Amino acid sequence: MSASSKRKKNLWYGYLEAGANSSPVIRDDGLNTGNPKTVYLFNLARGRILEYSREIVEPKLRELNGKESKAIAKLEAGFAEARRDFKDRSARLLNIPERSSPARKAAQPDEEQDFAGFADDETTDESWLDAQAE
Repeated sequence: MSASSKRKKNLWYGYLEAGANSSPVIRDDGLNTGNPKTVYLFNLARGRILEYSREIVEPKLRELNGKESKAIAKLEAGFAEARRDFKDRSARLLNIPERSSPARKAAQPDEEQDFAGFADDETTDESWLDAQAE
């Protein structure tokens, strides 16, 4: 079984009946919102994969009827394009840019530091040694 035919088995083609916002949709069971109360659907009218509340959207979903089945090719093309740019929640967590923390900056050696400013102008290393010998 090829990867594309396996992937198509995870897809459900349907229609979202929501008045003026009605649209053919695709549900990809491989896309997980991380929340059992929500579901991702590709909405053809919006051209995007959107997160919906299961409680609200599931009663409004139905199978495509005969004449709507002609939209499957358009649905698949739109879904493929939206899927390329789509990042679900788990992917977003992994793509957070790393911020440099003060601890990391301290751990990385900077340019060689100049400690000459700490020496007392009147005291040199030699005079300190002489004072210790007395």
